[in-house]
Amino acid sequence: MSEETARERQSRVVKTGSNWEEYVRLYVNDKLKRTGIEVIYGKSENSIRSRSLLLWKSLSLPLKSSKSREAIWGDIDLIAVKGDSPIAVISCKLSLHGRFTETLFWSLLFKTLTRVKVVLATPDAGRGQKDEWQSEWGTPQEPTKDRLLAESYLEGVYVENLEEFCKYLKAPQGTVFGGIVRPLSELPEDIQRWAVDISKV
Repeated sequence: MSEETARERQSRVVKTGSNWEEYVRLYVNDKLKRTGIEVIYGKSENSIRSRSLLLWKSLSLPLKSSKSREAIWGDIDLIAVKGDSPIAVISCKLSLHGRFTETLFWSLLFKTLTRVKVVLATPDAGRGQKDEWQSEWGTPQEPTKDRLLAESYLEGVYVENLEEFCKYLKAPQGTVFGGIVRPLSELPEDIQRWAVDISKV
């Protein structure tokens, strides 16, 4: 994958109107051109069903005790797909505050019932006091609880610290990569590798 210029990143931020989910979708799609893989929105169950009944069935989660419905659509931000086959669910969160457990819950379900990978994409908006940025992930040597949970239940955490999304981030601060926490630039290559693995099944 070619290195990206600051101008290209800034152009994408302008296009997305500071919407992190759209930023991730545009970035990954740009890197996956001519691979047959596409990242699409996953929030609308109806749009997925109209696109492909097979894709909808692949990601719908069965209900065991409901008499009115057989399956339910999960909390899905983005989906990397190749044709009708889902490769990865990409959960997009600016901050982990109050929502990270949802991503972990859906990841456990998908891991149990499907071969679909679940990852988190975040700018790491930080935690801490006002006017002070502190990574939500700690370091590989001193991980936060969230980093430990991600290592156990997610396929990857992909981070790009952009000032538009990280209000109090100041140079030389930034997320410390290692283990499960990696740069967003590595996500397209991982998706391609997972697509090859899925095609062998």
